[in-house]
Formats: sequence, C-alpha cells, structure tokens
Amino acid sequence: MPQTLTRRSALSLALALGLLAAPAAQAGAPMNISGATTVDAEGVIELVTGTPGLVIFDTRVEGDYAAGHIEGAIRLIDTDITGPEVLAEHGAQADTPVLFYCNGLSCGRAANAAEMAVGWGYGNVHYYALGMTEWREMGLPLVSH
Repeated sequence: MPQTLTRRSALSLALALGLLAAPAAQAGAPMNISGATTVDAEGVIELVTGTPGLVIFDTRVEGDYAAGHIEGAIRLIDTDITGPEVLAEHGAQADTPVLFYCNGLSCGRAANAAEMAVGWGYGNVHYYALGMTEWREMGLPLVSH
C-alpha cells in the first residue's frame, strides 16, 4: 500500500528541503534591484579582493555595525542617504563601484540604498541581499568596534 504524506509531514519535508521561504524572506526585501547586481557572500569576497576603488556601505543601525561589520565598510544608514552628495561625501561618485548590505531580507535598508543609488545614475551598484544573515551563517570574518 503506498504511503501518503500528511499535511504535517509534507510541511516538515518542505521545510527540510528549503522549499518554503524562511520568515526573513517574507519581510519583503527583494532579492534583486533593477539596475544593480545582486551578489552573495562569495561575490562580496570577489568584489573586495578584485575591485579597485570599491566603496562598501553598511546600511544598518549603529549597534549592529559596532557588533560586527565587513572590513572596510562605512556605516551609512539608508535614511541618511538623502541624495547623491551624501554618497559622494564618502568617496562614491556615480562611476564608483559601490556595495550595499544590511541584515538581509528581514532588513531592507540595503535594498532602499541600492535603489536610490541606481535612481541617481550610479552605474556600478552591487546589492548583497542576504547580508549579515548569510555572512554570519558562513562564519566569515567581521570587524567590530
């Protein structure tokens, strides 16, 4: 007699296989921003090691930044990015390669910042959608102060 899955066992199986979105993904931050390149942790490492002039923006609140951030990142919360001149004050002109990250899909601050930069004509925008959620899960190095 063939086995049938109960609703509960089907849900458990789907969760185990990663077929259902995690609660963070339900928060609404997009995986992709039109006009920006979405990168994962490996892509961030490639950018950091191979992109001269890259400016990294950590768009999280001060406490999160102080608890640990990617080396070389400048903390600039998205709500303080009121125009391209704010990015320029931190060395990011329209042709400068920039990377935005936050706490991941549950946060959305990096998505907001990347969308603004693209809207202001920045042509080399990178968006680390999974952000610190993935970075920490992978045990990658953080700087804190």
